[in-house]
Amino acid sequence: MAKLVPLVDKNERWSGEKMILIPSLIDATLDRSLIVETFAKNVPKRKFGVVAIAPSFKRAEDWGQAGALIPKTETIWATIQNLREGNCEQTVAIANRYDGIDLPDSSCRILILDSKPQGETLTDRWAEDCRAESEVTRIKIARTVEQGLGRSVRGEKDYSVIITGPDLVKQLRQKKTRDYFSAQTQRQIKIGLDITEFAKEEISASKKPLEVLRDLINQCLRRDGGWKNYYDEQMSQLASVPMPPKALNIFAAEYVAEKTFQSGKPEKAMNLVQQLLDDQNTAGAERGWYLQEMARYTHAFNKEKSNELQIAAHRLNTYLLKPRKGMAFDPISSKGQKRIERMISWIKEFSTADDLMIEIDAITTNLRFGVASDDFELALDRLGKALGFDGNRPDKELREGPDNLWALRDNLYWLIECKNQVSVDRKEINKDETGQMNNSCAWFQNRYPGAKSRNLMIIWTKTLGAAAAFTEEVGIMRNKKLDLLVKNTKAFFGELKGLDLQDLSETKLQANLERHHLTVENLVSKYSEAPVQR
Repeated sequence: MAKLVPLVDKNERWSGEKMILIPSLIDATLDRSLIVETFAKNVPKRKFGVVAIAPSFKRAEDWGQAGALIPKTETIWATIQNLREGNCEQTVAIANRYDGIDLPDSSCRILILDSKPQGETLTDRWAEDCRAESEVTRIKIARTVEQGLGRSVRGEKDYSVIITGPDLVKQLRQKKTRDYFSAQTQRQIKIGLDITEFAKEEISASKKPLEVLRDLINQCLRRDGGWKNYYDEQMSQLASVPMPPKALNIFAAEYVAEKTFQSGKPEKAMNLVQQLLDDQNTAGAERGWYLQEMARYTHAFNKEKSNELQIAAHRLNTYLLKPRKGMAFDPISSKGQKRIERMISWIKEFSTADDLMIEIDAITTNLRFGVASDDFELALDRLGKALGFDGNRPDKELREGPDNLWALRDNLYWLIECKNQVSVDRKEINKDETGQMNNSCAWFQNRYPGAKSRNLMIIWTKTLGAAAAFTEEVGIMRNKKLDLLVKNTKAFFGELKGLDLQDLSETKLQANLERHHLTVENLVSKYSEAPVQR
């Protein structure tokens, strides 16, 4: 296949004015919950629209609870027309509409992109789960984010403030992901990061972070001359930057392979994917993805070979489909756990303390009740690794066992079942939920003979229903305990600001773990309570 060369418009110019703000970079207190609380409120006689775009109706519910209007599919166009007619007192929270919606001029002067977008189809969402760090996934997310950024600025004279959520920060801040945006958006992101640094300097005992954020927003909304001149000056330096051709070659190869398969040539399609692997030198979880594609194609003419490919794929990427037979179980080992060394190694992946706190914010934002189960369990897995523990997600990776499993120390594990989506109104833990925990405990005893587990269920209530019972000792983590764990985690990593992340003291980290109640003993005792029988 001929190598592809991206098209570049050498005469590309910027259009409109976007003040892209990342509140959590100004100050850690400007987290998602405060942004929702602040901007969801109705403001009488407001002359401009405030619109939030969330990745799902579930994610938008927080906005609704704080006062915003969440239009349904059948009412969204009437809601948008209402904004265009100047009825802007009520904040509008839209679910998963990053394209096809125009909010020009005063219909939307403040646009909030709440959380990273997700694929529109089940296939897209599953692919994003399985290849979250893939270049392909990053490009697709960047394109969706960029479509969202363009909803509120629809012309050359239009302007808008755009506020982004914490789990979008990595997409906007880190160079390796920022490069996937257009040259215009990259420049606007850079402007936003620069004025964020200026804003940090204004925070003082007399001027709180939220006040600093409001002042920044007002510079755009009130057409401050200094802001406008700065923006024009920075955007005038815009230069067209071509998309890396590697990505186009990957997309093209995937497309040709799939079309070949659909035309009834599965063996040729398999060989095309093998050629892609050879050309791109793909490794790790992403290689596993392509081995699974080869297994899918091979199944049409050699089922035994297909299963062998799926075994190899699952070994490299445990989020993929289980092979029909022959899958080996690889337990995580708790022996010789060197927690502080693991933690230091993880921290060293970040060049600055700000980048580290971005990751911690992205993790902890999803550690709350009501978040989608998969997002919650992934965040819990990432939290374990941040705190220096090896861990996995047996139910997702093996389709059996608990939601999360952490290896705490020699011969001791933390077995966790997550029920964070159970309704807050539910008063009891039912027998199906205790049965699931009992099955997970039995699975652990079978898969980890001789090892001990501390068992935890994360759920709103600690009361057992009349027909519900645990066969093993189980602790219950309710909302307050979960919030405490999040608070202590953020405080622990917050103390690393100003330190050289490449030269951390093991002794100091250990002392900090003890001070913030994050030792193994604390984790298995401080953040849970015993269930009670009704």
